[in-house]
Amino acid sequence: MRREVKAALVIATLVLGGCKATTDNQTSSDVTLTGSPNPAVAVASTGVTYTVGTGDSQETRQYHWRTNFSVALNETEGVGLNVAAVSIKVQQAAGGIVVVPTNGVEYYQFTSSASGNRVESHGSSSVGFDVLYDLPNGGREALVTVTFSFLDDNDVSFTKSVSVRVQ
Repeated sequence: MRREVKAALVIATLVLGGCKATTDNQTSSDVTLTGSPNPAVAVASTGVTYTVGTGDSQETRQYHWRTNFSVALNETEGVGLNVAAVSIKVQQAAGGIVVVPTNGVEYYQFTSSASGNRVESHGSSSVGFDVLYDLPNGGREALVTVTFSFLDDNDVSFTKSVSVRVQ
């Protein structure tokens, strides 16, 4: 019986060792995100509105601020990837630090522009953003976090985020 156990251990070691070698040879993509300019500049916005409330208690307000910036995507591991989704979150800030509102919420909308959703192996791409926002404190300083969801050529999905200060 001892020989059977030793033989089973040797076989298991060879099989698991082979699996580990295969896993180590599979690479997945990685991407570096860089916001520019950082900090971005906010300017007064005019003419774009949003609605707050529901039913009879709806109120139309105007976005007070607008900013523009771009995010550069640089693939660093040698595996191409596709951008599956992008989202942003705008938060009021002071000195680059998020200040959680005690009364009110941040309202924002954005548009993005890109030449495509593909970043080749060791390649780069850029996505532009136009963000309109209104903060509970009425100020212009904000922190915008952009989150990208990716799917690489090895079917590995992952997310990465970058924050851009707005002054």
